[in-house]
Amino acid sequence: MAGIVSTLRIAALLPLLCLSVVSASAAPPHSPISAVSQLGSISNEQAAQSIPVHFEATVTFPRPSEKNLFVMDGDFGCYVRWPVDQGLLPGDRIVVTGHTAPSFRPIVVASTVTFLHHGEMPPAKPATFADLIQSKWDARRVLVSGRVLSAAVDDSKPYHSLRVRVKVPDGTVEGIVAHPGNLGPGDLLDADVRIAGIAGGEFDSKMQMAGIWLDMNSWQDLVILHHPPADPWSVPAVAMADVIGAYRFSNQSSRVRIVGTLTYYEPGSLAVLQQEHGLSMLVKTNTTLAMHTGNPVEATGFPGVTDEMVRLENAQLRPIAPIPSAQPASVHWEQASVGKYAYDLVSMEGEVVGVVHDSHVDLLIILSEGHLFSATLRHASSDVSSSASFTAPSIPIGSRVRVTGVCFVDAGNHWRDRLWFDVRMRSLDDIVILQPPSWWTVKRLAWIVSFLLFAILIAVLWVGWLDRSLRAKTAALARQSQEDAIRERAFARQEQQRSHILELISSSVPLSEVLGEIESMVSSRLSGVPCWFELGLLAGNSSEPERRVEPGVVSRELLSHDGLPLGFLLARPRWVHGTPTDVEAALTAGARLAELAIETRRLYSDLRHRSEHDLLTDIPNRFSMERHLDQLMARASRNEGIFGLIYLDLDRFKQVNDRYGHRIGDLYLQEVTHRMKLQLRGDDVLARIGGDEFIVLVPILRSRADADEIAVRLERCFDEPFQLDGHLIHGSASIGLAIYPEDGTNQEALQHAADAAMYAHKQSRRAKTSHPASHTEPLPLR
Repeated sequence: MAGIVSTLRIAALLPLLCLSVVSASAAPPHSPISAVSQLGSISNEQAAQSIPVHFEATVTFPRPSEKNLFVMDGDFGCYVRWPVDQGLLPGDRIVVTGHTAPSFRPIVVASTVTFLHHGEMPPAKPATFADLIQSKWDARRVLVSGRVLSAAVDDSKPYHSLRVRVKVPDGTVEGIVAHPGNLGPGDLLDADVRIAGIAGGEFDSKMQMAGIWLDMNSWQDLVILHHPPADPWSVPAVAMADVIGAYRFSNQSSRVRIVGTLTYYEPGSLAVLQQEHGLSMLVKTNTTLAMHTGNPVEATGFPGVTDEMVRLENAQLRPIAPIPSAQPASVHWEQASVGKYAYDLVSMEGEVVGVVHDSHVDLLIILSEGHLFSATLRHASSDVSSSASFTAPSIPIGSRVRVTGVCFVDAGNHWRDRLWFDVRMRSLDDIVILQPPSWWTVKRLAWIVSFLLFAILIAVLWVGWLDRSLRAKTAALARQSQEDAIRERAFARQEQQRSHILELISSSVPLSEVLGEIESMVSSRLSGVPCWFELGLLAGNSSEPERRVEPGVVSRELLSHDGLPLGFLLARPRWVHGTPTDVEAALTAGARLAELAIETRRLYSDLRHRSEHDLLTDIPNRFSMERHLDQLMARASRNEGIFGLIYLDLDRFKQVNDRYGHRIGDLYLQEVTHRMKLQLRGDDVLARIGGDEFIVLVPILRSRADADEIAVRLERCFDEPFQLDGHLIHGSASIGLAIYPEDGTNQEALQHAADAAMYAHKQSRRAKTSHPASHTEPLPLR
């Protein structure tokens, strides 16, 4: 886990925007940056233009092995990417030369770093959890106080460090001490501490803030204010069934200690402990001690509840004196699938029907009692990772095996549904082959059957030549064979129809045509009787049908995958000579195909809409806009016509988010979109291409004046203030217009022209607002 977190932190500081996109937007050049404070006044879009940088600053956290170098000047800080190890120390005064680059915030990519002299570190400013989670102190030296929840030595990096998690008012803070000295995890658990570090963040794959991270240079940045009143390991051990008694909501749970046998262990990630009487518990831990399954251990941590399962979080592990070891329970699929043995050490038997080998896991798919489950051997398991001679298991398909491991159950409602479970094995010793695959394979059986059929045919011919009296019986057998062939042809024809329908479902054929084919198939199976569909609202009909109660009419209800009614398949089988079972089978087969067709079309329509529209404003996104723009250019090129492209950028939108929060910002974007749509004609296309950037395509124009009129209407729609949840917001926008082919004959040229016009409009409005006599723009926020 430590390696993954480190990777995420490094990835958080890498550029996220491609320079090709920035060049396409053709933003104007920016003056060189000569002070750290100037970085806070530029956007990521501007930083992507590689603005020259030359300033002095003080080193606050050097880490060449991670290409990290945090610096501050006054009350301002920034991140500098510099992989060269110059032996810089915290407090060194340096000169940084390089250029800007985009990241979570604009950063600096250094070309040279020059040492001037050693000085004093900037003072650490007290910070609250709310300020840190909003990144108000990003890259600055801050001071926080709290209680240590967990501490662990991190040996996954090239250097020795200490990771801590501290509970502070309103949340938790993660941190790492680069040079811990003699400071160890045993000194910190439950201690009240004050830490001084460089504020940063943990980020998800979308570069959104996902947690708080502090970088501390050495043990001197972590001061123990109060040692724990008692040794955390002296907390009385409790049964796993009683762990939930210490759980409190909102990070207020009390520390508990449990003892048991280690039945599964992935160092630095998770472990499973089991006690007597089948009690077991999942433990989330950063501990990386060398321990193996079967060892007696104790764990101290805080209760948590996830997916209706109690587990121990922020836990520490250590070995203890021997105790009675846990033995695997022999269970069946029925017992395991209801979650009764979740996280217990179990043993199960079955036939191997599939084997998957990967660089991180080996997986067996096992058939047991007519049901499938998986047994996995993860290479991160302590018993596997510590084995120098580990090789992937070679289990022949068809073998009957016994697997032993911990039963991990997926989330779900175990009171209503069967749950998918995975038996996680610890080592190759947990796989025992009970019986090799049977000699009777399908291929060998086919050869034997073919030989027997040939022998029977020879015998029949020989008997026919010997006894002419058997010709009558042979004729009867021939007639029977002919009837069987007719039935087989009918079955083959039905399967052909079904295959054809499945092909139509997977294609772009209209739903009505697919349902028509299904009606023909059902009617054919029922000897040509009338059958039809009556669909409901979910299937695209304008009214909700009711089940028809009419003599001679039978129906089968169509249901979606989540049980909602879609409609009915009806037939009038009074002329059918078959049995009710045939009618039931035909209607059921048709209903299942219809359900699949309707659900597939609904899913396709939903996915296509999501791929082409912005999820917040439900208007076309950049991809859809570019496709419309290509079509407009092709049509205008053929007809020698013109069309307009209007580029619109909301003014001071960041202030709305900063002052009122992202929820009001989202409502503001939706209301702006609604007002702009009211100003457009039926053929005009409004698209959102960025956070506060929109493009309007005006396909029908007689002259530039028509487009100018629409641009004015769009600008005037901001005259009235926006009332959002009791807040009165005065908005405005900068607008730029480009005409095809006058301003460009391709996408890049048109967008460049519109962007340049928008920027000129923005500059002219700023120039006006700088003179009180010409002030025409309302305050943005009120």
